Amino acid sequence: MTKKVMIYGSCVSRDAFEELGTGYTLLGYVARQSVISALSRPTDLLDGEALGSAFQNRSLTGDLKSNLLPTLRRFAEQIDLFVVDLTDERLGVIRLPDGSYVTRSAELATSGRLGNVRGTRRNIDAATEEHWNLWESAATRLFGALTTMGLRDKTLVLNTPWADVTDAGQPVDSFRGLNQDAELTSYLAECCAHIRSLGYNVASLPEGLRVAHSEHKWGPAPYHFAPDANAWIAKQIRSAAQESASL
Repeated sequence: MTKKVMIYGSCVSRDAFEELGTGYTLLGYVARQSVISALSRPTDLLDGEALGSAFQNRSLTGDLKSNLLPTLRRFAEQIDLFVVDLTDERLGVIRLPDGSYVTRSAELATSGRLGNVRGTRRNIDAATEEHWNLWESAATRLFGALTTMGLRDKTLVLNTPWADVTDAGQPVDSFRGLNQDAELTSYLAECCAHIRSLGYNVASLPEGLRVAHSEHKWGPAPYHFAPDANAWIAKQIRSAAQESASL
């Protein structure tokens, strides 16, 4: 029987999903949406023209509408496995004048929509006390909602620190200055520890596999992992899906 997977995260999980082959189908993919933004109220302050890419436009629109929970509720009864990675938490969030929060994504920056906002907005970086207070509260609410939906034992959380080198032994170019930041890696490990304390399964990518793919179709990046890492992540997904099916 085909196993139905939903991903909340980034290309880290999405790339590995391609390794699963037949027997798995992707129900939904929510990307570029931090936990803080996902649990924030939707905002109407950043309406604007669509972006050039359908994926970018879908991701940005989803973030502004905080559509994670509505999407989960839509698919909850069909989900065999819900895969989460926290890659986009590195980006931090922006507090808008209406009190909502949005992810500080490249899509938002490219859209130019922030330039049209009147009033005070504020950047909140990851690994700060303010971010942690917002994130911990939002994460507790999110995973509480997953439990209510019956998804606790059908959820796999991936802790995947970014790569600093490629499989060719070359340094990986910094992504917005974030990938070489050991503080962020430690911070996300703390986030995952909090999720684990809520009773959820967290799998951490072994240090020896934290290597970028020098020939990735979108180019080398700290989150474009080499085939061995993708194979390891795919194995975790298969194992978690099989375990949830046996419950």
